[in-house]
Amino acid sequence: ANLLKERDDYSPGDEYLHAKDAALNALEMAKDMVRQAQHVIIPKSMPIESVQVRVGIHIGEVTCGVLGERLPKFAVFGSAVNLAARMEQTSLPGRIRVSNDFYEMVKDSETEWEGDKKCIT
Repeated sequence: ANLLKERDDYSPGDEYLHAKDAALNALEMAKDMVRQAQHVIIPKSMPIESVQVRVGIHIGEVTCGVLGERLPKFAVFGSAVNLAARMEQTSLPGRIRVSNDFYEMVKDSETEWEGDKKCIT
């Protein structure tokens, strides 16, 4: 069910605005993850090193659900998940790499873009 249509203040185009808000929230969370990971020191590393994470973000349709009865796990499937994984795998440590679809959605609200690979440090 589309909950937006059940609201009194719904108007056409609201889906895009809510999706953009969710995308911006995901981006802020990713930026926080990258920043906070730098404060985590890898034990017994010489010289002392911090954790470096890579993040990939994409938007799109997914299928999700709980799989298993004895040991249930929540799983998400779809080409959007696969593309986000590719974004992460091709990102550099300490950076966030986003797909073109994601970039087009949030580009006006974000100013930290770096290079043609649409990365954020």
